[in-house]
Amino acid sequence: MSKKLSKDDVRNPDQVLKTLNQGFQWTQNHSRAVIAVIVAFITIGVGISIFDVVAEKKETQAQELYFKFEKTYLDKKHEFEDAEKNANRTSQKNSKEPLAAKTKATGDLEKDFGPEVLGFKQVIETYASSKAAKMAALNLSEIYMNYKKLNEATLSLEKIAGQSNGKDLISAIILTQYGNILSDKNDCNAAVQQWQKVLSSSEVSFLHETLRLKSAFCYEKMNDLAKAQELYKKISQDSQNPKNPQAGETGLGKDAEKYLRLLKLKKNAG
Repeated sequence: MSKKLSKDDVRNPDQVLKTLNQGFQWTQNHSRAVIAVIVAFITIGVGISIFDVVAEKKETQAQELYFKFEKTYLDKKHEFEDAEKNANRTSQKNSKEPLAAKTKATGDLEKDFGPEVLGFKQVIETYASSKAAKMAALNLSEIYMNYKKLNEATLSLEKIAGQSNGKDLISAIILTQYGNILSDKNDCNAAVQQWQKVLSSSEVSFLHETLRLKSAFCYEKMNDLAKAQELYKKISQDSQNPKNPQAGETGLGKDAEKYLRLLKLKKNAG
């Protein structure tokens, strides 16, 4: 379009003006091309803005639908839990004050949470890529786990877990839960792989000690006692490290020391 100004040219006002005029002339001669580029940038910008607005609107719709089913799920869950607590209290001899009547869970998933299961599935199917769908999948897996339906629990999280990297809170919880399900199915190797994704993420370090302990249990099940011992030691050491912001808070250090002693006894006996 125009030549680059040298240091001497810059010191010469006439040369600067001449160069600016050349630039202006080039713009005039190529005005259509310039306008086309500007329009393209504007169009792209507007397109991104529209996409963001649409995506935000979809997420809002997804969350509105999700919260509708989450509320009824949590209300029922708390009702069932309170009924269980009340039953335990009334069985005690010194129960003095009457307790409010609460509905107990039947133990039948369809009767207890049938509408909520269908609702969470609706959120997942309708808004598959939304955060609401991830939360719905987590709740759905929890329901299935509580009713010992491990295959259904696996399927409810399998796809979303495959898309999670553990670098944010929701995906870390998804991978943790998915690992829990696999562990309950005695697939410890796969469970440890899921937890490792979370352990490799510094963004969710507050979950690390718990997952190391879970992983150690799994390594014991797989008879990899050396790896289990290594993890128990690390948990114990981290709990005593003053530079560790989580030190002593979880109380897992003492648990790890107890399991480490038991593991040593097991190795000596074996």
